[in-house]
Amino acid sequence: MSKNSFTVLGSSSGFPQAGRSSSGYLLKVGDRLSLIDCGGGVTSSFLRTGADPLKVDRIFISHTHSDHVCELSLFIQLIDLNGRTDRLDVYLPSEFVEIFRQYLYAVYLFPKRMPFELKLIAYEAGFEFDNDFSLKAYDTSHLKKYAEDIGGLDIPNKMQCHCFQIELAGKRLFYSADLGEFEDVTKYLNNNDYVIIETTHIDIEEFLSVSGKYNVGRYILTHLGSPAEVEQIRQAIRKSGLSNVSIAEDGLELPL
Repeated sequence: MSKNSFTVLGSSSGFPQAGRSSSGYLLKVGDRLSLIDCGGGVTSSFLRTGADPLKVDRIFISHTHSDHVCELSLFIQLIDLNGRTDRLDVYLPSEFVEIFRQYLYAVYLFPKRMPFELKLIAYEAGFEFDNDFSLKAYDTSHLKKYAEDIGGLDIPNKMQCHCFQIELAGKRLFYSADLGEFEDVTKYLNNNDYVIIETTHIDIEEFLSVSGKYNVGRYILTHLGSPAEVEQIRQAIRKSGLSNVSIAEDGLELPL
């Protein structure tokens, strides 16, 4: 693994697949690790990289669809069972913090029994993290389709979904998470070394027709469907003639 890198732990769409884990990514900056999203299969994918779970200092969750968050408690359990003593910071959409806190009790992960401090940190669009790398969170319209459903219910859902701009050591990487439409993120694409963009909720043909307008080193297409759907995307890429667009695989490591 490179000194600084971004590794795809899970590249599947929300439809679970035998050959791919759901959404999850590992950011390595020197000896420090950060997990970004934690869907189904991500814990096993992390272990297959050979990385040390005790080196994970932070976890960032983009939104609370199961394919992005369902293994978060399991990953915390992994860290707990490995005997962590240093604090773990978990950044969650503000709508989810108290719900997840109660869920931890439901699955018998009692904070008082952990040998480390588990700090749940609420964030919203506009949030900025600045430490050994910088991360900025912007909102997307992915969850706005639930507005009518939420309107008549007494629930805390705010339809929060975020994409992340990451910068370190002169490199820039943009992670779209899930989108309502491609236009959610077009203003953030320029001057990125990597753009990790989901394929489920955008028009691939439209994306390929305009992606060349942006100053992007390499596009990585993720959140992928069935093998047949992936092959259709691969053919569309070949037809477009674009040389800086590729398809994610679990375990893909991008040097930063």
